[in-house]
Amino acid sequence: MLQHLGQKTKQLVQQILESNTKDHLAKATEELQKAIFAASRKAYKIKKFKLKINNNWWNQSLQIKKKELQALKRRTNKSEGDNKLKYQLQLSKKQAELKREAKKAKRNSFRNTCTKTTDPYGRPYKAVVKNKHPPAELFKQLGNPSSGDTKSFALKILQELYPPSHSPVTPPNCFPLIQEPQITKNEIRRILKKAPTKKAPGFDAIDYIVLKEVNNSFPEILHTFYNKCYQLHCFPEPLKKGIIVLFHKDGKEADKIKSYRPVTLLPTIGKVLEQILLRRLNHTLKKKNILHHNQCGFREGRSTDDAIHQLVEKIQDAKNKQLHTMVISLDIQGAFDHLQYNSIRNSLDEINFPSHTIETLKDILTDRKVTIQTAQGPVSWSQQQGCAQGSCTGPMFWNLVANEIISEEWQPNVHLQAFADDFIFVISEPTGAKLKSTAQAALTKFQHWTDKHQLKVSTEKSTTILISRLVSGPRVKWDNQIIKRSTSLKYLGVIIDNKLNWADHLINMKTKLTHLHQKITRIAGTNWGLNKDLRRRLYKTVAERMILHGAAAWAYPLSARQSRLLNSIQRKFLLNITGAYSTTPTAALQVIEGILPLHIKAEQEAVYVRTARLRKTSNYNNINFNPNNYEDGTTSTKFHPAIFQLEDRISLKKQFLPVPGLNIFTDGSKIEDKTGSAFCVMEEDTTKYEWMAQLSPFNTVFQAELLAIKEACLWASKTNQQIKVWSDSESSLYSIASIDTKSPIAQQTQEILLKSTNIKLGWIKAHVGYSGNEAADALAKKATQEGIPTFIPAPRNHIKSLLQKESIIRWQKEWDNGETGRSVHNVLPKVKTTSTPWQRPEIMFVTGHGPFPTYLKRFNIRSSDSCGCGKLGNPLHYATSCLFTTSYHLTKPSADLEPLWWKRVMNNNNSRAKIKKLMHFIAENEPLLFPKDGDDN
Repeated sequence: MLQHLGQKTKQLVQQILESNTKDHLAKATEELQKAIFAASRKAYKIKKFKLKINNNWWNQSLQIKKKELQALKRRTNKSEGDNKLKYQLQLSKKQAELKREAKKAKRNSFRNTCTKTTDPYGRPYKAVVKNKHPPAELFKQLGNPSSGDTKSFALKILQELYPPSHSPVTPPNCFPLIQEPQITKNEIRRILKKAPTKKAPGFDAIDYIVLKEVNNSFPEILHTFYNKCYQLHCFPEPLKKGIIVLFHKDGKEADKIKSYRPVTLLPTIGKVLEQILLRRLNHTLKKKNILHHNQCGFREGRSTDDAIHQLVEKIQDAKNKQLHTMVISLDIQGAFDHLQYNSIRNSLDEINFPSHTIETLKDILTDRKVTIQTAQGPVSWSQQQGCAQGSCTGPMFWNLVANEIISEEWQPNVHLQAFADDFIFVISEPTGAKLKSTAQAALTKFQHWTDKHQLKVSTEKSTTILISRLVSGPRVKWDNQIIKRSTSLKYLGVIIDNKLNWADHLINMKTKLTHLHQKITRIAGTNWGLNKDLRRRLYKTVAERMILHGAAAWAYPLSARQSRLLNSIQRKFLLNITGAYSTTPTAALQVIEGILPLHIKAEQEAVYVRTARLRKTSNYNNINFNPNNYEDGTTSTKFHPAIFQLEDRISLKKQFLPVPGLNIFTDGSKIEDKTGSAFCVMEEDTTKYEWMAQLSPFNTVFQAELLAIKEACLWASKTNQQIKVWSDSESSLYSIASIDTKSPIAQQTQEILLKSTNIKLGWIKAHVGYSGNEAADALAKKATQEGIPTFIPAPRNHIKSLLQKESIIRWQKEWDNGETGRSVHNVLPKVKTTSTPWQRPEIMFVTGHGPFPTYLKRFNIRSSDSCGCGKLGNPLHYATSCLFTTSYHLTKPSADLEPLWWKRVMNNNNSRAKIKKLMHFIAENEPLLFPKDGDDN
């Protein structure tokens, strides 16, 4: 591919440079797309995927039955009178038999597929749990008549999804532009490095894999092209064409066009340009502090946790002041699809930063086209409003428009916040009458904003809740329609009720998790399906993450009732993982599988989120977690993307070439619980200066390495010499070279390096005899004992390790003081987060919850607890003394040594193997082992 494209490189670059108008650049863009596509077609083979129907369930027995059925059909057709009737009866029986056998074969084949799978998120999971479907065959789904013209029908769909806009065109801005640096090769390289390789391409059929190859070999092409776009304030027309793929929305009527979500496939060349412009815009917004704090969606360092916590904090504060509070959730119909381009342009102008970036972003909004592919050819339509779902600039455009209403001056007791297009008011007043007037005034102001931007609020989906002791609270209206009041509302996946006890949320989560559990049981049965490890992974990564969403709001702290409810949710999954009897104690299953009780895990998650992300002081197990003691990793580098060029000054080559003059060698070390950081300045083989710091035990080697580099750069910045700083930590150098790093120490180092151009960084291989590196290593080890005591905040993962340690202590206390699962406690007195190797038979044996007479009598399934040999039928009896199970006997312990016997047997592989065989024997010979019971049905 590169060979074919290389022949046209000079011609393409020259054509781009000579483009002085938008039309010329559009033609150059088309030529560039054609050249890249043609080169990739010549170099790569296009795979033609044929739909293969995998009938691995079809077997020889079914084939024979099918042939017998076909022969019987022929015989029936040839017969007459009574013979024909006889053959018809035989035919119906054979058909029913074949149908039954085929269904059984399909079921067995599916179970075998599930059992053999090694990927927990593979085909069985996608088919059953995720219920993934390909894009809708819209013409069939929407009921297009077969005789109709598919092109006209596709045009109708586009016209309904993208109606024309009647907004007047805003005149162009005539302000002088603020000069910004040109787009650099590093900016392009950063974006392509992180670009996903499995995303579908747009109209030009060029994907990110091809684009990365082009940029790696011919960086001048894209560099020239993007700078020409920047210079002309032009987003070329060929890059504005999007292919529409429709996905059906769950629960919506299949024959309605609005029931489909249009996803736009855009050209990758254009998406890279969007990312470049977006990064520059984000830098400006952050520098000028444009976006309001109450907008949490699509912003770096902000998340749903911030939005939920902010909302709950406002409600709780009003409740503590004994004010009447109304929470109003407003739903904007198709917010992104109906966003007016004039609104976006005006919002960009209000930033008050006229620049090439802003003007090029405005050009994205002109002459957009959307296309649907049909059998008769593509159908195109002009998109005059709305952000393409698939465009990376769409969310930021929405945030800018929404920022206008969020930044309004509201009354003191009115709080408005948003997460993308989810707006919510919290209004508090001392009296019901005042609450109504304030709320209505706030909604009136909000309506002025929606009318201005031609947005509509759905009163059917909007909700209010009243947190008050008023018997009949005030009602509020939107456009003369009363907004319905409820006892709870859903916000960002969390249900907030009017009592703030989270009962509705947990009941809703229990329903959702029950449905998930039911789906998992379809691919993981008791004796077939996903193995135990895969089921455990699904629980930890899917079920547990679902239930812990928003835990910082509802799980700090938990009540006893909430804890019981959480454990009842967890119990279903534990039973599915272990295959144990449904009566097996939850506490025992948690210890056997090494899975933290869900109520402990929820509080642990809540404290971590509050401390690490929300930066709130929290208490857990009588330990105070102060966020100031931990790194704040919520914001990335604040430098302009074009100015940040540290990639060129940080060498990660595997070759050590010291510079003439001064070289600084850095290192970090951790010995037992002591951490040291050090650097030494060397000229040839002479040490000129040494620096050592002793860090806290909770600091990591990574932090020590970064600190040493930072201090070395700080020392070097005070000289006028060309200095190279060497480190044997690749991860530290990568962190400093990344504009997206979240490490505060790396960010401080970047600031020093950008101010001091005399410093370069390089990687050196450790422990291979380089004198400078060996000296720094010895110095770092010495620093653990003799360095200057230095405090730097602990890493965020230290919070996790502390919380995990405290959770284990808390779990251990609950396990020791519990009343259930005592037989397992005798064998596993210490809790740990690793799973035991026990399978279903061993779990039934050790818990006593299995096919034993003692168990069956306890739960009133049998009237006798005696074995067929006349003795007490418990697990110990069958394993040591039953006459029917002598082949599987283990040595019988004395009464005082029974606890030790259980421990040794369950920890011995050979003994457990015997127990497995014993349990299979009991299951297969139940009539022999159990006495006849007249009470059994």
